[in-house]
Amino acid sequence: MAAGRIIGGIAGLGLVGASYMGVAGQDDTVRDEAGNVVTGGDVGAFRIRLGDCIQNPGEGEFESVAAVPCAQPHDSEVYHAFMLADRPTFPGMEATFAEADEGCYEAFGRFVGQTYENSTLDYATISPTEVTWNEIDDREVLCLIYDSASLTSGTLRDSRR
Repeated sequence: MAAGRIIGGIAGLGLVGASYMGVAGQDDTVRDEAGNVVTGGDVGAFRIRLGDCIQNPGEGEFESVAAVPCAQPHDSEVYHAFMLADRPTFPGMEATFAEADEGCYEAFGRFVGQTYENSTLDYATISPTEVTWNEIDDREVLCLIYDSASLTSGTLRDSRR
């Protein structure tokens, strides 16, 4: 009953599995009027939002992640979200990850204020899989930014790191 999977640690996230109800749809956080997490809690894979700061759920499949206020130490921050090109059939994981990677790469410099090549930061993606694509028309990619050397407190927006 997994809704997400870590591929190669935090460096490559991908949503998978037929379970998109229940835990994958939960949000146990407390959010302010702007939607920012003010009290941490578990967030289902399909409830993670742009601007959320999350903890690495570890390698393997996951249904939810721990979200915390961005002022607290965290593994990564959702810095960009976008929709993949809509196609009548799932394009395959390789094509999906390539399109997700391209979109997150393009948004990286605008968010950080530094090109990816000159940055000390890295990014990962959460992408649709064939099951979520076909069963719930999932086309959304979430881009996560992180510092592989340490936890981050605060946002990495305009950090120029």
